[in-house]
Amino acid sequence: MTSVEWSVGTVAERLGVPAATLRSWDRRYGIGPSQRTEGGHRRYGEEDIQRVRVMARFTARGVPAQSAARVALSMDADRLLIETDGDRDARSTADRQSAVEAICSAALSLDAESLSRIYQRTLRDRDLVSAWTEVFAPALRTVGDRWGDGSLGVECEHLASEVLATELRTVIRLSRPHAPNGDIVLACADEEQHHLPLLAVEAELASHGVAALGLGARMPTDALQRLLKVHRPSRLFLWASIARQVDERLWQVLADVSWQLDVVVGGPGWPHDLPASSGPVTVTRAHDLSGASEALLSGGHR
Repeated sequence: MTSVEWSVGTVAERLGVPAATLRSWDRRYGIGPSQRTEGGHRRYGEEDIQRVRVMARFTARGVPAQSAARVALSMDADRLLIETDGDRDARSTADRQSAVEAICSAALSLDAESLSRIYQRTLRDRDLVSAWTEVFAPALRTVGDRWGDGSLGVECEHLASEVLATELRTVIRLSRPHAPNGDIVLACADEEQHHLPLLAVEAELASHGVAALGLGARMPTDALQRLLKVHRPSRLFLWASIARQVDERLWQVLADVSWQLDVVVGGPGWPHDLPASSGPVTVTRAHDLSGASEALLSGGHR
């Protein structure tokens, strides 16, 4: 898998080293970018960035730049990892911020290939919950905010979402051991169009070897009612980002269920006070991806 590559400006922001200093270290001592884009632009890889970190650490201690560069250039990849390990927490935060900004930049450029590469790298380096919570969701919110203020178009937002949906479906396809049997059903509430959180839940379940029946966006309540009667699942996850009403028909549909059904709702659209659970149906709220997956994974074993 191709590594994400960074421009001098991004590296400067990420490490807190002025871009002019980075260019000087590159020109004078060979501490600089080793990668090139298809257009010929030089870019920093992760090993290049680690070498810059070592250079910055030594010069901050008063070591002459030429000597610091000689030491940094003498280190192999393993030694660089050891030397920069103490920066792990700060690096993790910087990496998250850089990944979010890289996603936004690729979306603005309508660069589907770069988006795919960044998403894949994030999924390789992190578990799915961390990737979603710390990178994907913040990036999508940032893209949405920038669409809202007019700094990028809706086509950029759509591309970022569609490429991520493709990568999440790949995780689902490669991870789950068999086709879904309908025991766990995932759906967006009636008229809810934002289905990426649904795919994230399905992918997280798949990573645990559990298949789910994902029904996607805008699941009509009547259709959901028919499915429940026919398949009688034991677990149901419903996502809503737009406001739902306490008195809407969905709650009556759930109240009519006659078998054990654990309902988990996620998203900011649900009312603050959920209708009380009654009979064989329990309704709980999940506040994040981890909570939703844990509730669904444990719901069938009560």
